[in-house]
Amino acid sequence: MPAVDTQYDGQWAGQFASDADTRLVHAPSMVELPDGRLRAFWFAGTREGAADVAIHSALFDPAADKWTDEAVVVTREQIAVGWNRHVRKLGNAVPVLDDDGRMRLFVVAVSFGGWAASRIVVLESDDQGETWSFDKALVTTPFLNISTLVKTPPAQYADGTIGLPVYHEMIGKYGEILRLDEDSRILGRARIGHGRKAIQPLVLVDAPDHSVSFLRNENEPNNGYLYQSDSGDGGWQWSPLEYSRLENPSAAVGGVVLGKNHWLLVANCNREERDDLCIRETRDAGATWQVAWTLHDREQWRDEKLTTGQYEALIRDELQAENAPDNPDVLLERVKANKCDQRHGCRFQYDYPYMIRARNGDLHVLYTWNKSAIRHAWLPAGENPPSQPDIASPSDKERQNDH
Repeated sequence: MPAVDTQYDGQWAGQFASDADTRLVHAPSMVELPDGRLRAFWFAGTREGAADVAIHSALFDPAADKWTDEAVVVTREQIAVGWNRHVRKLGNAVPVLDDDGRMRLFVVAVSFGGWAASRIVVLESDDQGETWSFDKALVTTPFLNISTLVKTPPAQYADGTIGLPVYHEMIGKYGEILRLDEDSRILGRARIGHGRKAIQPLVLVDAPDHSVSFLRNENEPNNGYLYQSDSGDGGWQWSPLEYSRLENPSAAVGGVVLGKNHWLLVANCNREERDDLCIRETRDAGATWQVAWTLHDREQWRDEKLTTGQYEALIRDELQAENAPDNPDVLLERVKANKCDQRHGCRFQYDYPYMIRARNGDLHVLYTWNKSAIRHAWLPAGENPPSQPDIASPSDKERQNDH
């Protein structure tokens, strides 16, 4: 069934999903549970890539408009035991909820080196994400089987398989989609766009015969626009990469489909910095875009060398807004530690958005807030609640065209 356009005439509500338990948090993701609650994941620790980084999680109850306290659900040591090998650091985590109620979590893990040497491990949960057991590591490359990462939501197909967008960062940087069965076995793969400077593909499916991918552009110095690629066969073959019409400072994006050719994209909406965050809308498959909502805009301070005092006053405005955090003073100190230095002054950063549309049509966005917290934006649906689209699975003949 095709997606049905939904009316959104209310206001975005915002609150913090994390508790300031750690100095750094990053790369949130989420999944809707059968009862309508959301379970979110992110990685957290003293710094990115540190040995103490773990996967944290919290639950959001829309009926109560409240997040639970965050909890550690996956650790480096836990994966090392299940995998029977050393794990140096953890990164992005992407969940999927299967029709049978089982949840899978695809986690970036590194045994040696940096992110270019990463692999994707799969964990499973039978209690909606509270506890996890190691399942396997995906074999995604034929030789060393390294340099594979995840960031964006999977596409779920009518036959129970999923399309997992991944990307590679060793030698060439490029996106790919993996078709996985219910046991996380790779049925096929397709490279997105054939470029070597495009990562973190977001795949939007608005019809069985049409998908579009937007990718972070790493092609310096011409990296001020998102890349775009299209597929007309269920994601098995993709058009060459082209520059989209969307300005972006080589940063991650999120998005959802509202209807045929009607998409939303949440991203940093300028070519230079991650100091804004907006949601763009198209109703004509990307021929034209409009800014539908602006969640943050700190452009006027982009060229200023803000002192700690100036920065603190501006940040306090966000901390004292609706649904303020329980510990604003602790969070403020973390923000200053993460985003202020003597050479550059203080900077704003809103990035790595992850967007879903709930079954009732509500829109939810999670993103990293100044490297110090996970922020949640929520827009309830108006009248005309949508039906979720069923995505037909490619035929066996189409799978044979895999490349």
